[in-house]
Amino acid sequence: MHKRSLKNAHTNAPLRLAAMTLLWLSFVLPVCAAEKTTPPPLLLADHLAYDETTEILTAQGHVEVSMNDKVLRADTVTYHKKTDVVQASGNVAVTERSGEILYADKMEVTSDMKQGFIDRIGIFFPDKSRLVAKDAQRYEGRYLIADRGIYSACDLCKDDPTKPPLWQLKGRRITHDTETKNVIYRDATLEFDGIPVFYTPYFSHPDPTVRRRQGFLTPTAGMDLTLGTVVRTPYYFDIAPNSDLVVTPLFSTVDKLQMKGDWRYRFVNGSMRWSGSVARTDFISDSGVAKGQQWRGHLFGTTRFDLTPTWRAGTDIAYTTDKSYMPRYDLSGDDVLVNRAYVENFKGRHYASGNMYYFKDQRPSQQLTEPIVAPELNYSAFGEPNQTLGGRWSFNSGLLVTTRRTDVDPELQGANTRRLSLAAGWERQRASSIGFLTTVSGLVRSDSYWADHVPMNNMELGSGFAKVLRTRPFAQGDISLRYPLGRHGETYQQLLEPIVVLSVAPRVSSNTLLPNEDSLDMEFDETNLFLPNRFTGNDRVEGGTRAAYGLRHAITGANGGRIEMVGGQIFRLNRDESFSDGSGLTERLSDYVARFDIAPNSFFNINYGFRLDQETLKFSKQEVSASAGPKFLRPSVHFLSVRQPNETSTTEEERVEEITYSLSSAFAKHWSLSSTHTQAIEPAPGPRSTAISLIYEDECFRTGVSAAQDHTNRLDVEAGRTILFQFYLRNIGGFSTD
Repeated sequence: MHKRSLKNAHTNAPLRLAAMTLLWLSFVLPVCAAEKTTPPPLLLADHLAYDETTEILTAQGHVEVSMNDKVLRADTVTYHKKTDVVQASGNVAVTERSGEILYADKMEVTSDMKQGFIDRIGIFFPDKSRLVAKDAQRYEGRYLIADRGIYSACDLCKDDPTKPPLWQLKGRRITHDTETKNVIYRDATLEFDGIPVFYTPYFSHPDPTVRRRQGFLTPTAGMDLTLGTVVRTPYYFDIAPNSDLVVTPLFSTVDKLQMKGDWRYRFVNGSMRWSGSVARTDFISDSGVAKGQQWRGHLFGTTRFDLTPTWRAGTDIAYTTDKSYMPRYDLSGDDVLVNRAYVENFKGRHYASGNMYYFKDQRPSQQLTEPIVAPELNYSAFGEPNQTLGGRWSFNSGLLVTTRRTDVDPELQGANTRRLSLAAGWERQRASSIGFLTTVSGLVRSDSYWADHVPMNNMELGSGFAKVLRTRPFAQGDISLRYPLGRHGETYQQLLEPIVVLSVAPRVSSNTLLPNEDSLDMEFDETNLFLPNRFTGNDRVEGGTRAAYGLRHAITGANGGRIEMVGGQIFRLNRDESFSDGSGLTERLSDYVARFDIAPNSFFNINYGFRLDQETLKFSKQEVSASAGPKFLRPSVHFLSVRQPNETSTTEEERVEEITYSLSSAFAKHWSLSSTHTQAIEPAPGPRSTAISLIYEDECFRTGVSAAQDHTNRLDVEAGRTILFQFYLRNIGGFSTD
């Protein structure tokens, strides 16, 4: 018998590697010749030996064989050329291209690894889930058939790895189909902590490498006071790698059937997402009139397209047939649905946009008719810092056109507006040698209006509307002065910063007959205390000479604790009646506003903001949020109190108060408990909502129960109690109630 041997020689490593490669190629090249597209395997080992009589090649010590999309590692690998069989033993591991790793004590397979037998097999999937079995066989290069196998996505116990995982699936026979990516069980038993809880003769699920798969998703079922007993059975369509669809029928004892669909599509340079539903149900209008059976539904859609590196376009569609449809099926809680089509350009310090809007108010009370905004055009540009008189310039322009229906009550119609706005500004910042930070800025702007059906004050309904053709010029100068003072100790840092902002501008008459489309919502607090204009849009401007002054203070500890405060007031040379009553800004001295944020450590924090009437020192608004305690038991509270003018009286005020209590507890590893309750105090005391949930969640399992009580009624939607159960096994699925 003739025998050739190559042994490990540290002094001649290149020669050894070349010899191993040539010897291995002499065996595999004839095999690979039949399939010219298949690259030859690569073999690395500490020792190689070849027996010419038996034609057996033996590799030992850190053996690594790379072939096609697999890498085989073992202590010993033997190749029988006559039978084309590879035997591997000792720390056998096969790594697939998908990331799966197959472990075994021994393996005997064909050289292409499509057929063979494996002893004591274990598969480690990319998501860290595992499949183990006593023995298995590979068949047709596609199937791995394991006898008496166990699958689990749970981590093993660190203290006792022999202890059963939280849950595991046992099967008399488990087949892993690597082509369809299915794991199929025969005589399957689900065990929790080693205790059998469920049996089925047949069960299958996608293997963990599957990202998505067409078929039924987890159904949900439950009871609802509005819809009765409900069952949802979603079905997922895997249309293409860049597109999918979920169709969800909802069966209920009251509405019978609702169909809902969610479609997604991805382009190279954009995406689309649409969601819609339809149902034929009894309908009650906002006025309480029963309309009988009606077709009802909704359509939401979002599109985004990157046209070029600097141009972007898209749409946002939000439509529903009536105001109660969305809350009836728990689809959206938005008060106003916004429809928008837009195009935008970003280039350096320049920005341009064109928009069209349509709004659909979902609040049950009567509101002004929603405007159609078409178009709204904007262009903004900024100069280089420190390049223009030591500062930088800015330019803003905008065109707004709104149109409303005319076939409604004139009181609810609102104005039709055309507005052209132009504004140019300049700003310079400077720090003095003694630490003062000064910002000087100026602004000139012009707003030109052509509008009709503009409401006039103090006139009877029907004769209180006018046409407007007017230009409002405006100019303003601002000086902001800050003097930050800081110090630090061994365990803290402290900042004290007085702030004064002086604004000079002409007075703006409150009787100016101009439409107001975008400056209706204004709330005075610490966030806009030092702004040059507290109105949110362009239709209203804040004029007059005024000074905002206040103080900012912060202490930060080395342990991460902090105490922050900001507050102040505004002084005016003249009263400003352009602000609404109750805003705190109409008098020469405004209300006081401030906010405190105190969090000395991770166990306690409180955030308190208020607005204080400067004459009576009564609180116009208070808002408190506080929580305390460790994660084991952390209660919290949120209180809101607002004093506002009474709509039915010019002399009386009404107070709106509400308080919310919450409790969260991570009372054990993987366990959490949370509860919340909202109580109205004024003007109509009583509970508003209550909810509690108990959840268990770890790396492979989630279950819990949630209960909620809603005390708010509206037409077509019943207030009531909701209970939700959920049970999910990672990679397997689960169920939940609705």
